[in-house]
Amino acid sequence: MRYGFAIGLAAAVLAGTGAAHAETLPVEGIYAANVDAPSRARSIALGDFAGRGGERLAFAIDSALRSAIVEGRPWFDITFTAPAFGERYTYDGGADPRGGGVDAVMRGIADVTWRDVDSGTKEVEECVTKNGIGMCTEKKKVTYACSTRELTLRPEVRLAARSGELLYAKGDTLTASRRFCKDERTPPPVEAMVEELAGRFALLVRRDIAPQQRADDIRVFEGRDGIAKDDREAFKAAVRLTKTDIEGACRAFAALEERNPGDPSITFNLGLCHESASELQEAAEQYRAVLGLRRGRIEAQAGLDRIASRLRAERQMALRPDLAPR
Repeated sequence: MRYGFAIGLAAAVLAGTGAAHAETLPVEGIYAANVDAPSRARSIALGDFAGRGGERLAFAIDSALRSAIVEGRPWFDITFTAPAFGERYTYDGGADPRGGGVDAVMRGIADVTWRDVDSGTKEVEECVTKNGIGMCTEKKKVTYACSTRELTLRPEVRLAARSGELLYAKGDTLTASRRFCKDERTPPPVEAMVEELAGRFALLVRRDIAPQQRADDIRVFEGRDGIAKDDREAFKAAVRLTKTDIEGACRAFAALEERNPGDPSITFNLGLCHESASELQEAAEQYRAVLGLRRGRIEAQAGLDRIASRLRAERQMALRPDLAPR
């Protein structure tokens, strides 16, 4: 069986950096959001966010959603203005080119509670006497009482479409703690702890409602136990070739597969070649074959999971003709 791998672009990308990617193949793709429905919204207005942590949560979500870039373009148009549905609004300094209102509005609440609890003591050495030139000549041990500031953030968001349909909802309970002692000038600021937790929640929201484009370097299989002795050096050379000539390495794996059908290492590496070339159905066939040969191979299952996510992302992008794959 002969294979053709459309990976000239991938090879060109690595031409100057192959030495830094030993025994790996590059896999770049767009991976699905965890929830499909929000992909129907092109524009989102961040509305009222109540609670002590509400403003910080709104800022964090704004930053997280603006960072959702797919094929060089923002997945959402974001504004803090929340007009009535159907009214015009502005975002990023320009008028809405569609002339209508936002597609969806996100609102939320973020309650904050915190307390300081006893956390024992700490002992430090402090200078008690200095000489005429400021050098310490005598020290003593001093004990300070300590506390731990425990903070809980309870964020909750709702994303509603123009029609009133609930596209997305998420809530969580997040905690953070910081220990401080009496020798410190100030205890840990509550607002800084809220900002940290709000940022963590915002990233979860971003992963839930927007696809992610990323590039990974996936390690090839190097085991040669099941390969014919006469082909083991050729297989080793093919693995090394992944550093400098991806297309050549993949053709070498294909040739070896013809003489060593059913070998898990060669079968997996061919799947990775197809995945690197965005030939997803062919890659899935190879990964499923690996599972049939050697069940439980987490690498092959991980490959199938990546492919499933990329195929789901294609369906999500189909909801957005302006960003659908060309």
